[in-house]
Amino acid sequence: MTLREFVRDQIQTIFEALKAGGAPPIGEYDPTQLKECQRRAYPQVGATNFQPNAVILEFIYQDASLGPAVLSVRVPAPEPIVYMPVPDWVIEDVWQGDVTGSFRFLSEAERLLESFREQVFTGRNRAYFERSDIPKRRD
Repeated sequence: MTLREFVRDQIQTIFEALKAGGAPPIGEYDPTQLKECQRRAYPQVGATNFQPNAVILEFIYQDASLGPAVLSVRVPAPEPIVYMPVPDWVIEDVWQGDVTGSFRFLSEAERLLESFREQVFTGRNRAYFERSDIPKRRD
């Protein structure tokens, strides 16, 4: 399971419980804040933040008279989470916007790096020289 799949599953599980008026069935949260949030309308899915061993999921409750409230749910990760920065050799295409790294499970990052090693340090790399659709660097 990838980190993206894990986060999607956790959001879906918690969001369904919150929409039904219940408490998050997984993770850690402030019960007082949950009660405050439940005084408002239905929840919306908010931001996702990462820590080395957990995912913090935010759910936003809006109400015109009370204002917004945010419930943060800390869900422990089944394995360490790492940030994979964009390598120095990546060329940013100004027309496409910013290039950023991504958070991944450690095992997922290891698989991606192994796949990258195979693309660069084996005979598979020669095929890139034969492709015409690879961007050329203009220094």
